[in-house]
Amino acid sequence: MKRWLTMFFTLGAGLFGLAATSRPLPSDEGALRVPPAAERRGALHLTAPGKEGEAGDGRLSYSEEKYANRAYPEAEIPFTHYAAAGQAFDAVKGRGLGRARTGDWVSLGPTSAVYQETKWRFSYVPSQYESSGRVTAMALGGECAPGNCRLYVAAAGGGLWRTDDALAGSPQWKFLTADIGINTAGSVVVDGDTVWVGTGEANASGDSGAGVGLYRSDDGGDTWTGPIGGTYFAGRSVGSIALAPGAIYVGTTRGVRGVSSVTGGATTNPPVAQPFGLWKSTDGGATFTFLHNGTANAADCYPVTGVACSIRGVRRVAIDPADPSIVYAGSYQRGVWRSNDAGATWTQIKPSLNAAENTMRPEIAVTLLANGKTRMYVGEGSVGSPSPYARLFRSDDVATGAPVFTDLTSADPANSGFGSYNYCTGQCWYDNMVVTPPGHPDIVYIGGSYQYGEPTNISNGRAVVLSTDAGVSFTDMTKDGTDSFYPNGLHPDHHALLVNPGNPFQFWSGSDGGVMRSSGGFVNGSKSCNWRTLSAPARARCEQLLSRIPARLEAINRGLATLQFQSLSVDPRNANQLQGGTQDNGTFQTSASPTYWKQTFWGDGGQSGYDAADGSFRFHTFFAATPEANFTNGAVHDWNWIADRLYYGNEPQAFYIPIISDPVESGWMYAGLSHVWRTKTHGRGALSVQGLRARCNEFKGSFTDFCGDWLPLGATAYTTPPFPSLPSPGSYQATRLTYGGMTPPAQYGTDRSGGTVSAVERAPGDSQTLWAATSTGRVFISRNADAEPASAVTFTRLDSLAPNDPNRFVSSIYVDPQNANRAWISYGGYSAVTPLTPGHVFEVVYDPGAGTATWTSLDGSGGTALGDLPANDVARDDLTGDLYVATDFGVLRRAAGSAAWLNAADGLPKAEVSGLTIAPAARRLYAATHGLGAWMLALP
Repeated sequence: MKRWLTMFFTLGAGLFGLAATSRPLPSDEGALRVPPAAERRGALHLTAPGKEGEAGDGRLSYSEEKYANRAYPEAEIPFTHYAAAGQAFDAVKGRGLGRARTGDWVSLGPTSAVYQETKWRFSYVPSQYESSGRVTAMALGGECAPGNCRLYVAAAGGGLWRTDDALAGSPQWKFLTADIGINTAGSVVVDGDTVWVGTGEANASGDSGAGVGLYRSDDGGDTWTGPIGGTYFAGRSVGSIALAPGAIYVGTTRGVRGVSSVTGGATTNPPVAQPFGLWKSTDGGATFTFLHNGTANAADCYPVTGVACSIRGVRRVAIDPADPSIVYAGSYQRGVWRSNDAGATWTQIKPSLNAAENTMRPEIAVTLLANGKTRMYVGEGSVGSPSPYARLFRSDDVATGAPVFTDLTSADPANSGFGSYNYCTGQCWYDNMVVTPPGHPDIVYIGGSYQYGEPTNISNGRAVVLSTDAGVSFTDMTKDGTDSFYPNGLHPDHHALLVNPGNPFQFWSGSDGGVMRSSGGFVNGSKSCNWRTLSAPARARCEQLLSRIPARLEAINRGLATLQFQSLSVDPRNANQLQGGTQDNGTFQTSASPTYWKQTFWGDGGQSGYDAADGSFRFHTFFAATPEANFTNGAVHDWNWIADRLYYGNEPQAFYIPIISDPVESGWMYAGLSHVWRTKTHGRGALSVQGLRARCNEFKGSFTDFCGDWLPLGATAYTTPPFPSLPSPGSYQATRLTYGGMTPPAQYGTDRSGGTVSAVERAPGDSQTLWAATSTGRVFISRNADAEPASAVTFTRLDSLAPNDPNRFVSSIYVDPQNANRAWISYGGYSAVTPLTPGHVFEVVYDPGAGTATWTSLDGSGGTALGDLPANDVARDDLTGDLYVATDFGVLRRAAGSAAWLNAADGLPKAEVSGLTIAPAARRLYAATHGLGAWMLALP
């Protein structure tokens, strides 16, 4: 996941070039993984993202972590908790601001999120590409002609947007859902001026946020009615809506609540609520009836734990184009089903490729043939790429009887079916689309992730491919013909595609990088196969795949402010200087313009930060323990890998680890895995900056030795192994903050063991004090975090000194700059899960002399309480003493001297707020939202 360039320069002439197994900077849909010792930098440790679901080998996925943060210490989240959280937020917000208005929340966009300029032939996006956040669904509002082409875009965490001229050079975007109950959007359908939006993203990733139901607009999206079906769909994700005369069909899946900056834990059981699956309403949405979830008998799915049913739900529903009483549904791991009586009874017409794998997702598209029969295309693949690898099927008569499906895909490049081979790699559960435009049954587009080894090999990446012969052969739509060496290209990970009704060869694609549009024309790009090292039959297949590529691809994301931030960091010297890591769009920074942000590196963006004294220093992370150091203000050429001891240390870690720069000491950094790890040299060790660049630079480093001098605090048995050996976890396991075994003796106790470190904070008032916490509720303080050697650092566990602290996920810690023994701690999860230890925000004061700690719950009670509302982050205005808490729905404030929780400010739509960052001297509070970009609030 680190050595971005190595992949492209070491593939050689191999046909597949790791295309089926490599992903340079995996996005957050992948699995948490501790790399095996044999997986070295030089050997391309670019394994594909693992399955999002319950990993059979014990690895934990991001979605499992997210869910566990809310469920812990139980395995399930009752539906009532989901509902109560939203009601609690509304109750607090309804109390008003509670103090003199100082202004509303202001969006910092970015409305222009620009990738750094590149001149690399393998770059998957064009130079100066403007990005936006993940797109889940799109719809056209009728016909499409220049000046009159209305396009709706549903963003994963950013609600619904509309442009009235999707063919314009730079379409103008309007945000439509500022006033709905949650801006996690999963589906959209349009019928004239009527627009239906399904809230909750159904893409099965760790940040596929749950919704609150459906919303309907009868004026093109300007005003809304809803939530509709909240009794059935709250806490679920609506992945598909289909309209038939007198009926609305809704496919629902599992959804996630709680997007904090870091994660930890594991679970295997779904929430307890109304069954997910296929529902139907015949009264405009007033009531719904449960129809199906992967079985012939809907009653099998009551309760949710019915073993015969899909444990993830129905992802796609489609109406037969010739007979609206015939309905098709595709469910995770249960294949494709048909009802010939409007949903009353069901027959499986295509089984799953692997019914034992709950992430198997079939995508379906139906179209009418000239003979009156209905054709269906089905795309499906497993997480265990390439077995069974993703492939395309077709049946030319699916409306009656037992359809026969033909497998159109081949792994052999000599076969024309290679064009669809493994098209969504090992993550078809996340990005998988099959589209055939009405009236053109032989035209089919399929798309998914990206073949990372192929852009300099047999294809241009095959993120989206097009067939005009009914799926028999395909050509690659991933890069255009603007330049043979430096073309424009589609961002990886595709979720939606629309075709212009007037031109079946013009499309809009929706991916993790926003929306791109094709010009609708083609050129022959096969000449680029000349400089690729290929022999037969790969050479011939390359020429065929590139014989018809888009003449032009262009991004149309300017103004579409939907980036999904994990967190924001602010320069301690300049409050205008911000960085933020984003889902699959890398890390961005801004200075002069609050709406213009420039990307500093690709992939997933986790945490980021600055240095206490060196204004030119930056750090960023991808996912897992992957910090890189930069000494030239974030310049793309100066990212230096410093993570070997962390990433290859075989130590359990969160998907996005907590990592900070020391607020006092220049060069010091702390990272939380299972230990807290420390460097005092920005990871350089004895190397100069120039020496680090020579050895560990992303683009020019030799990588002949370990990069990074991190050491685990308190690990007395830790020794640095010779390269290329890796440290063994057994020698210092007992010193992990998460350890709870008895052999060797557990110095921190045996309760609340496991998980990972979820929070690390240094006291801004000294150089000694550090606070840390774990995903299972342990809380620690160290009074000598600066000690040498690192093994001399000691920790005192504080939660064991408290009679009432929650046994739940610790989402953040804020340390008092005036008293290093005092901190404010936020907790995820629900008090209703642990009623004997309730609370979400605590003030903790440690007395080192007496060895005691005082814990005070700040949740309040009665009509001014916070309620059972999970807290994603806590920040304090040290000038006024006001506390701010980030939640799944927005930001709340508790004024100093008051016990009442109130709305922090107006102006911020309901969105998941993953992190808060305060700039006290500048009197600013920054909020990182997971789908509506960055926001700023002026403090009083």
